[in-house]
Amino acid sequence: MAENTKEAGSGVRGGWWIAAAVVALVTAGAATIPSPYAIERPGPVVDAFGTFETDEAQLPVISVGGTETFPTSGAINILSVTISGSPDRPLAWLALARTWFDPTQSVVPLSALYPEGITAEDRAAANAQLMETSKLQATAAALGQLGRPLSGEVQVMSVIEGGPAAGILEQGDTILAAGDRSVGGLGELQAALNDAGSGGELALDIDRKGEDLRVVVSPQANGTDPQPLLGVTVTTEVEIPFDVEIQLGQIGGPSAGLTFALALYDLLTPEELAKGRSISATGTIDELGAVGPIGGVPQKLWGAASAGTDLFLLPIANCADVPKSVPSGLTVAPVATLTEAIAAIDTFNAGATPAGLERCEASA
Repeated sequence: MAENTKEAGSGVRGGWWIAAAVVALVTAGAATIPSPYAIERPGPVVDAFGTFETDEAQLPVISVGGTETFPTSGAINILSVTISGSPDRPLAWLALARTWFDPTQSVVPLSALYPEGITAEDRAAANAQLMETSKLQATAAALGQLGRPLSGEVQVMSVIEGGPAAGILEQGDTILAAGDRSVGGLGELQAALNDAGSGGELALDIDRKGEDLRVVVSPQANGTDPQPLLGVTVTTEVEIPFDVEIQLGQIGGPSAGLTFALALYDLLTPEELAKGRSISATGTIDELGAVGPIGGVPQKLWGAASAGTDLFLLPIANCADVPKSVPSGLTVAPVATLTEAIAAIDTFNAGATPAGLERCEASA
């Protein structure tokens, strides 16, 4: 009987060794086998009134010359999202485990960030161009808020291969109208794209080398960004009556538009806007002052909280992306326009609470 007991114990011990070997093999595979996912986490938080470090020097984030500016205090923060993982450098499955217990990080399919045929370099180049466009729109929006609106022509600079406008629009095309809207700036064009929606059809009237043409495109949302896009880079030919330079290094994309507009408005008005408070904002903006949705809302909320933000301004179009658990102590105000954003800051500085996430519930 004892001999049988010894054999049974040996069998159990052998089973544990087998189980341990299986676990080791699975762990080794998880640590080396590439996954089709990326991780989003809070990126750098940059004060628009601060400086940006380069290899050579500390440069101001926003420089304004050729017009009168006024002192500011406090901070108007630019938020960003850092992405780990790309088609060229995919994350292993085991790397995703760190997101399980960390609410600041999210797992996102690579296909949502890098549509088929789009490399990390393509995404970086597109985001750099979107940032340049955002700077121009923010300047126009700030001037419009001050009663000095700008208008101009929207011209196609390049067409992204495989994008919605590939084979339809060409470099140098001037977009005269979109749907039933005349296009004198990016605001009218983006409004028309929003009306058409991702996957819808949009008629464009264009000038191509002096010939008037009508083409039809189907705008598409790009990855986790819900904004319908044409898949082109464009420029607006407008004359800004003073010099504006905005530098953010590797941070790209259009989501700092609202922040730029608020900072420029603060610099160009005698009365301070931030008034010593730490304000964080995110959202695209057009030259008419409309605030549009962006991606990475949870990460930007946590980034704002870690930076000691007093008031966080969120595009009202991103209400559905607000997580159930918002960082404690963070006042969140959804806004639809630059005017609403300024009003929310003024309300907060007056000691009152601006309309908050109840606006999301009312618009649901």
